[in-house]
Amino acid sequence: MSGLRNLPLVLIFTIGSTSAFGSPASGERATTRLTCFVVRAGDTAARLAERFTGSKENRRQPWFQIVDPSTSTVIPKSRYDDIEPGWKVCVASEMLKRGLTQPQYLPVSTAGVVAPQSNVATKAPVVRAIDFSAVWWAAPLFIAASGVGLAWGWRRIEERRACVDVLRAFGERFICEFERPLRRNATSPPVRSRVRFAPARRRIDILIAPAGGRTYPNLVDHKRNVEYDVDRVMRLLREPAFVKDPVYAQGPWVVIPCRFETDRQQEGGS
Repeated sequence: MSGLRNLPLVLIFTIGSTSAFGSPASGERATTRLTCFVVRAGDTAARLAERFTGSKENRRQPWFQIVDPSTSTVIPKSRYDDIEPGWKVCVASEMLKRGLTQPQYLPVSTAGVVAPQSNVATKAPVVRAIDFSAVWWAAPLFIAASGVGLAWGWRRIEERRACVDVLRAFGERFICEFERPLRRNATSPPVRSRVRFAPARRRIDILIAPAGGRTYPNLVDHKRNVEYDVDRVMRLLREPAFVKDPVYAQGPWVVIPCRFETDRQQEGGS
């Protein structure tokens, strides 16, 4: 393997008639064989030209080119005063100094490098490395924000569940107390009942309708009696946090809307 590394690496470039490496006749294509070497620290274009071709003036020749392999760009000769280590110098193989050996400058491949088609080189876009330093502070911030959001969401769920429990307990007590006088001599439930909740508004609707062939309660025939019984139940329950809104009919149901107000609960407790 070490013997192979000391052999010059020859590249073949096929260039059109406007190539800087030759000027073939119209309609023809020229083939130029290049050998490339790595530019080291302290190298200049003049020193490289003298080392590999025998004359520093050859750096201005079209068959002497310096290439940036990271962007596959041929460097304009106007920039030869400022070249960087790691770039590559490519010389037409037939122009290399006779008997040249390179024990310290092994040829390297320039695969993907395009020979210039004019003396003006196109500036390639610079690809910058992604800075991951921001991740180190962004990750803890994201975790903290996620934790706060999760805690807030869980708290909202617990508050909603507690509100529903309070509303349900009030609705069950209201229904039980409302039908208590109607159970006398009754062999079946005197009323049909159900409740519906709106926890976001802290509201419960208690729905009551006649059962078993009865006509009470309804707002068509017994409105005053229904309102009296609703007020009676509210007084008996002694729940100052619950405020009754006007009752209304919905099909066969009498709807008794009640709001849960925590401020009134605190006032009643004090």
